Amino acid sequence: KYAITGKESQIVTIQLESNEVCQGEPGSMMYLSSGVAMHASCGSDCFGRCCGGESCCVVNFTNNGGNDNDGTNTARYAALVPNEPLAKVIPVDMSSKEVNGILIVQPGAYMASFGDVRIGYSCDCNIIRCCCGGMGLVRQKIEGTGTAFLGATGTIVQKVLDENEIMLMDTNCILAYADTCTFDLKRAGGLVGMIGGGEGIFNSSLKGPGLVIVQSMNMKVMLECLAAEKMYRR
Repeated sequence: KYAITGKESQIVTIQLESNEVCQGEPGSMMYLSSGVAMHASCGSDCFGRCCGGESCCVVNFTNNGGNDNDGTNTARYAALVPNEPLAKVIPVDMSSKEVNGILIVQPGAYMASFGDVRIGYSCDCNIIRCCCGGMGLVRQKIEGTGTAFLGATGTIVQKVLDENEIMLMDTNCILAYADTCTFDLKRAGGLVGMIGGGEGIFNSSLKGPGLVIVQSMNMKVMLECLAAEKMYRR
């Protein structure tokens, strides 16, 4: 159904049967086969996408059907890329038991999907988690039973947490987690650890069950490193 190519700046090529549709964020198209039409729309979930860190528009890629030169109906394809530099493509099966249909994602991480996938948002009204947890007040929420593709940088690690299993991580490393997981904060050690440990006052905590996806370097950190390198070369 799809293939991911490359090690960095990856490409996802999605196979489309006759009249089948996939979606991508604006600017994600790299190339298409003949017979696949592009159509941008806002749709009914425009507000939810904007709150979740996405564009108000989504681009639909539709295999319009028809016959090839030999008179047969064949599948066509759309090749899409993340808008972020050096990004990897992470496929997520929303129907899997590890995800259970709802995924909480870093704002702006969604890049493409096919099947039943809806982009929205969820709010975390806990002040401490909003300010110190790395996910902010408004998180992106992906729902459905199709396949979603996320764009992320660094090395990607996926782990399925068992019931009541707890995973601690740097607050900048969370990419996504299943809604069945419980998100919280834990103090990063004692007073000396919080001041001199390099992790700040809190670490993020996720309690299972469910899928957790973490990245070694998020987009904000990578852009800061690139900007610092550019200034150094001057």
